[in-house]
Amino acid sequence: MRTTVKLSFPCLFLFGALWAQTYNVTFEKKTGYNGWSAEWDMVYAAKNDIVTLAVVPKLGGRVMQYNLGTNASLYIYDAQQMPFNGNDMVGGFRMLPSPQSDFGWPSPPNLDFNPYTCTEVVNNSDSVVLMLESQVENSSKDIYEKHQGLLFKRQITLYKASTRVRVEMTMLNKGTQTLTHGIWDITQTACASDSNCWVYFQRNPSSTLGGGKGYVQYMNEGTDDTQWKPNAAEGNIMGVQYLKEVGKIGADCRAGWICFNDRQSGYAYVKTFTYQEGKTYPDSGASVQVYTYSNYDMLEVEVLGPLVSLSAGDSTKFVENWYAARSLGPVLAVNSAGLITKRFAAQQTADTVTLTGTFGVFFPGKVKTQFCAAGGAVIATVDSTAVLPTDSLRINKKLGVPANAVSIKLTAFNTAGAPTGTLDSVAVPNSVTIRDRKTPSTWPASISVKARNDGILLIDVPLSGTVTTEVLTVDGRLAASFTEEAPYRRSIDMSTAAMVLLVRVKCPDFTDSRIVYLPGGR
Repeated sequence: MRTTVKLSFPCLFLFGALWAQTYNVTFEKKTGYNGWSAEWDMVYAAKNDIVTLAVVPKLGGRVMQYNLGTNASLYIYDAQQMPFNGNDMVGGFRMLPSPQSDFGWPSPPNLDFNPYTCTEVVNNSDSVVLMLESQVENSSKDIYEKHQGLLFKRQITLYKASTRVRVEMTMLNKGTQTLTHGIWDITQTACASDSNCWVYFQRNPSSTLGGGKGYVQYMNEGTDDTQWKPNAAEGNIMGVQYLKEVGKIGADCRAGWICFNDRQSGYAYVKTFTYQEGKTYPDSGASVQVYTYSNYDMLEVEVLGPLVSLSAGDSTKFVENWYAARSLGPVLAVNSAGLITKRFAAQQTADTVTLTGTFGVFFPGKVKTQFCAAGGAVIATVDSTAVLPTDSLRINKKLGVPANAVSIKLTAFNTAGAPTGTLDSVAVPNSVTIRDRKTPSTWPASISVKARNDGILLIDVPLSGTVTTEVLTVDGRLAASFTEEAPYRRSIDMSTAAMVLLVRVKCPDFTDSRIVYLPGGR
């Protein structure tokens, strides 16, 4: 995985590759796609040079491929096999009505594994939108009595220059009786390594499930609890480790995300959703569930919507978004820009701070380090790093701190220059010495440092003796340095340097620094 910190030659190459790439969405319909069985019939596949998505309408409208680069997240049991009922293992992503106790098993055939129709709603370079629709459930078996008249729709969207896939799921009551169900989706994720595949989500700190543990282990699903890790990472993070033991847990996760993470290969796949306060959730109140198998190389990552009473003709919707990134885990948090593996931290180093952190990003583009005032306004944007979802981002840099800065944030931008969100933020340590350019604490008033609008830096040192002056960028790079007998006056062209500079003056009696803002700097 690439580590990008300073604008070096590899990073310049990354910038060039990044902006030369269009990441347009392309689409194809093909039988025998990816070497899959011809019995699966027509496959609808979309890609944008970052992720690839493939849907198989004949297999109950399942999504059977969601790849970041060449890495496959979805499990496929046998790409040459045609399932005959809900008991047959298939893989991929599908949708069911909750609770399962209403039908036991196998699943309702028209909703789960019988063919869906598929329509291209949008097909252009910016996005592909597919609409999938099931048949109305009409099985005469008694176990499906509570599902008579249900119909499922799924609208799936892949976007340009993004790992995001939007999945809008709709459940409609086409029958005559009132039905009460929730939308329940299941993703079977491929575990390439035996014990280094994990699922992470944030436990609800006020949960009463499991006697306050924040999760419940369901009955008749095995008794082994070694794979449940209630404190897998800081921040109330629950972990499920793939150990080839049968089991299932559910949790009332309100943070709105769940993540599958293959820590061996360093790939992470995320689902985000909105938890609906005050609503009733199935299966003891679960909004997320994880099911583990002993005989298949996969985990089931499940998201559940609340239970809804549908009169004849009514419908309900549930939306989630998928994202992909690189991460060696654990996953501590998820936001609109990416995921956090190691929290953003700031440590004092004299009049600078050392910043560290590790992240995965959901969009190609840039991540900028920004210093903010108490009200949140950005005081200075001090650097910009090119990022790709196929690379993790490791921060390890030393920066000077502008006057009045109280916090530092990492802001992500997509290839169009639009902000996608804040990856993470951290407070400026109180003990950091910040030199205000108007009222320096120890700098003799006779020394003058001024910045002109054209980027020219004027330094006047009317002292006596040997004096060293250094001009540094906020990431610690030495932009200029000279040692000579004072008094002296210097005029330095800094128009191609950073917008914020640190000027350090050293003489036998003192060493001091001040921040200078260059209106003409880049």
